[in-house]
Amino acid sequence: MSTMRRWMPGVPDAVFGIVLATVLVGGRSGFLNDPGTFWHLRLGREILRTGDVPRFDTLTYTRELQPWVDQSWLFDVSLASLVDHFGWSAAVAATALLLATLYGALARGLVRDGTSPFIALVVAVVAVGIASVHFLVRPHLFTFMMVLWFLDACRRQHEEGGWHIAVLPPLMVLWANLHGGFLAGPIIVATALLGHVVSGPWDSGRRKNVTRFGAVLVLCVLAPLVNPYGVGLYQHVGKLLISSGVTELIDEYQPMPFGQAKARVFEWVVLALIALPTLGSRRLSRYDLAHSLVWLHFALGSIRHAPLFALAMAPGLAHLLDGLPLSLCSERGGGRWSLWPAVVGVALVVFSVSGAPLGGFSPTHWPLKAVPALNARPADARLFHEQDWGGLIEAETTPPRRAFVDDRFELFGKAAILEYVEALQGGPRWDALRDRERFDLVWVRPERGLARRLESDVNWRVAYRDDVSVLFERVVPATHAAAR
Repeated sequence: MSTMRRWMPGVPDAVFGIVLATVLVGGRSGFLNDPGTFWHLRLGREILRTGDVPRFDTLTYTRELQPWVDQSWLFDVSLASLVDHFGWSAAVAATALLLATLYGALARGLVRDGTSPFIALVVAVVAVGIASVHFLVRPHLFTFMMVLWFLDACRRQHEEGGWHIAVLPPLMVLWANLHGGFLAGPIIVATALLGHVVSGPWDSGRRKNVTRFGAVLVLCVLAPLVNPYGVGLYQHVGKLLISSGVTELIDEYQPMPFGQAKARVFEWVVLALIALPTLGSRRLSRYDLAHSLVWLHFALGSIRHAPLFALAMAPGLAHLLDGLPLSLCSERGGGRWSLWPAVVGVALVVFSVSGAPLGGFSPTHWPLKAVPALNARPADARLFHEQDWGGLIEAETTPPRRAFVDDRFELFGKAAILEYVEALQGGPRWDALRDRERFDLVWVRPERGLARRLESDVNWRVAYRDDVSVLFERVVPATHAAAR
C-alpha cells in the first residue's frame, strides 16, 4: 500500500505538471529573450578560465577596466558549465524544472498548513500567473526559491517557535553569491519579526521568539559579506538601487502597469484580498497582513517584485479562499509529493542532455543570421549596436568582440544611456557620439531612425540586411580616416 501511495499524485504533483507543461510550451524561446543571459554566460566562462571573479569590466570597449562587481558570479559559473557541456536546451530544462518544483513546493506548504487541496492548487497557479512576466534564464530564479524558503522558515518559527530560522544565515551566504536580490532575505525576516510582535500577547514565549528573530536578522545582514567582494557587494547593489539613477530606465524596475494584460492576475489578487474578508468567514492574520502589505508595496513600485509578492501573499489568500462557502474548501489531504515529478525530471534531464531541442533563441527576436556577417569584420572594429544585443556580441561572436553597451546600466550611468537612446534615433546626438567614438560598424534594427539616416549617408554602406537587423560599415573606416 505504501508503494502505491508513493505513485499516487497529489496537489504538488498537479501543480508541478501544470507549470512544467506551461513553461515548456510558452518558454521554449521566451526563457531566452533577456539580453543579460548572454553576458552571464560570457562571464561564467571567464571565471572558469581564470579561476577568479571579475573586478573590472572586460566586456565593453567603452568601460574597459572600470571597477565592477559581478553580483551573480556563482550563477554565471553554473550557467556556463551547463550550456558549454549540454547546450541551451539543458538550460531551458533546468529553468522549467526549477519553476515547476518551486510552485509545487508552494502548493505542498499550503496543504501542510491546513489549506484544502483545491484552494492550494488555485493559489499556486495564480502565483504562477503573476510571476510569469519574469520567467527567464536569469539568476533571479534563485531569488524566487530563496524567498519561498525564507517565508516558510519564518512562518514555522512564528507558529511553532524553536529554531526553524537558524538555517537562514547560511542560506544568505549562498544567496548573496547567486543574485543581488539577496536583500529580500533580511526584509522577510524583519517583516516576520514585526508580524510576530503584533500577533498576540507580549508573554515570555513571544519575547523569546522575538529575540531569536532579531538575532537571525542581524546574522542575515552580516552573512552576505561572505563573498569575493566583501562589503563591495553591498556598495554595488546600493549604487544600482539608490545613487545610479538608472533604475528608472530599466523595464523591470517600472511600476506595475495596471490595465495591461501582464498585470491582470495581479489586479485580481489585490481585489480579492480586499473583497474576500467581506464575502467569506475568515480574515487575514496580522502576520499574513504584514507580509502581504510589505511586498504589495514593493510590487506596486517595481514589476520585478511581483513574483515575490505572489509568494508572500499566497498563505493569506489561501486562508481567505478557504473561508468561502464552497464544498471543495472542506476537502483535506493530498499534500505529499509522489514519485512522478522525480521520474519526469530525470526523463527531461536525459532528454535535454542528449541534444533534443527543448528550446532555443527566437529568430524573430535575435539577429542570429547576421552574426556570420559581423564575424567577417575585424574584431577590433568599433561597433555601435542595439543595447539588447550587447551580451550576444560579448558571448557569441567569433573571435570574441567587445561591445559598446549592454544592459548593465549601472556600469554606464544614466547620462550615457540617455545619450545612447537619443543616438539610436539618428539625431544630433548621433553626430557627437560618432565623432567621439569613431565607429566603423553600426548594427541596429531596420526600423530605427539611425538606420534610415545611414541608408542615405554616402559614408556608410549596407553590409548585411534581413528583417531583424541591418549591419552598416563605413566606406572609409574611422580608424583609417583618423590616421589620414
